[in-house]
Amino acid sequence: MAPHSPAIDQIDTLLWIGFAAAAVLAIAVIGGLLYALGRNRAERGAEPRQVTGGRRIQIRVGGALGVFAVALLVLSIAFTDKAREAPATGPAGLQTAHGEPLTIETTGQQWLWRYQYPDEAFSYYRLVVPVDTEVKLNLVSTDVVHTWDVPDLAPKTDAVPGKTHQVVFRADEEGTYYGRAATLSGQAYAAMRTAVEVVSPAEYEAFIETQKDDIQAAQDRVVKLIENGEVP
Repeated sequence: MAPHSPAIDQIDTLLWIGFAAAAVLAIAVIGGLLYALGRNRAERGAEPRQVTGGRRIQIRVGGALGVFAVALLVLSIAFTDKAREAPATGPAGLQTAHGEPLTIETTGQQWLWRYQYPDEAFSYYRLVVPVDTEVKLNLVSTDVVHTWDVPDLAPKTDAVPGKTHQVVFRADEEGTYYGRAATLSGQAYAAMRTAVEVVSPAEYEAFIETQKDDIQAAQDRVVKLIENGEVP
């Protein structure tokens, strides 16, 4: 995982904390076993002596494990809550009206993603968003359950028929980030991919204008073909 948004950065940190905690416990247990084996190893042919731990050592070990577990729980709760916070738009981002997030209607269908922008533009497969900007995707599905999963930017979120799920993220760095299908949605689900292109606010606005012009030109062309009788 290469986090490029605040929420994923918190999740990544939490994963490393869990890994470190597991490593510490594993080393402690293995070290204790090796120490016990070395200290109480009997000579060949001798009867091994029975050893029992004192009550004090049991209380100390139990107390240390309890403190360790509580500390891990507190850290987990803190980082999880922080990951759930909506990432506000930064100074380098696109400033929307009333400070609202940039909301994009996202539709999953077999087997592609459609992105409807607030300015009547839309795109397939490629989602273009401005850097350092709070982006909210309203996820819906036209057929079966699909999962929007771009691990560098946001946690995976399902698009469910008849329901709207939301995912909010803020990309901290320009670039292109790729996602792939995370839920079996039919025979071609593996080809249901997406790309999130993070650009500057100026490039985002230019993209929207270009999309709108291209869409209008295509619609005008269809109308003209119909008027000329070239399309039944």
